[in-house]
Amino acid sequence: MADDDLAGDDRIVMLGVSGGPRLGPVAADRPSAKPALALVVEGAVYLVDAGFDTARQLVASGLAFGDVGNVFVTHHHFDHTSGLPGVALHGWTAPNRLTDLAFWGPPTMSATVAGIETAFDEAARLFSIGGGFGERPALSASDLLLPAGEGVHPVMEDDRVRVDATRVFHGPEMADAYAYRFTVKSTGKVVVFSGDTAAPDANLIALARGCDVLVHEVQDNDDVERLAASFPTPEQGAALREHLLNSHSDVRDLPRVGKAAGAARVVFSHYTPVPKPPQLYLDKAREAAEEIGYDGELVAPLDLDVITL
Repeated sequence: MADDDLAGDDRIVMLGVSGGPRLGPVAADRPSAKPALALVVEGAVYLVDAGFDTARQLVASGLAFGDVGNVFVTHHHFDHTSGLPGVALHGWTAPNRLTDLAFWGPPTMSATVAGIETAFDEAARLFSIGGGFGERPALSASDLLLPAGEGVHPVMEDDRVRVDATRVFHGPEMADAYAYRFTVKSTGKVVVFSGDTAAPDANLIALARGCDVLVHEVQDNDDVERLAASFPTPEQGAALREHLLNSHSDVRDLPRVGKAAGAARVVFSHYTPVPKPPQLYLDKAREAAEEIGYDGELVAPLDLDVITL
């Protein structure tokens, strides 16, 4: 849980760091909450992705819904988006309530947000009658269609941060998958969120050049075969194996990405393919870092851990 002493500090709160669409049991020594990362700058909260558990994890972290103003979606796999309705709905009824929320993401972001409003219109109407919760939050959405190929592109800017994005590869079936770079205006600190991608991704490395923190998805390829073998048919297992190996980043590749980008810290997120303690990922990454001479910091957090900037 976030420490009260950090209330005024710029930081990343790792709301959820477990990847994949399957829900698992909660355990103290391994992540279980689905992908959601909160960058806190001067008290304002910028969410990157919002998996199933995001609303509950915001409460557990001590962050206020009323401080959340923007959500950036990296891609439309539902382990990254299934918590969006919960943020909008439960944020409305929270003590420090959500008032305005802007969604930024690849094409169909606006359709997703419109779907939330349509699907829950009657439920929200009922809570509007005698509930004392005030006006429903004003939701807005921007469909970000980045140009094909290389390049870093501006996405959003306010008084606190500048946000840029690039395309990353997350499998041939995923037409639009993005990584985001946040530049904190008051300090110049740079935080990059990889989204889901196969390492090393040249666009991501360019986006992350010289960053203070690179939050990067991580997979242990040693576990892929075991998971694939658990599926009902060989065909299903083969399809999963191909996706995992071609569309995600092995833990041993992360130090190579960190070194190529000159990242001061690489923070793990979106652990796949099976639940296990983050220390097991960290041990393999440190061995790889020693082999290639990457001397940046490697961090393997649990859900709700805090990374100060």
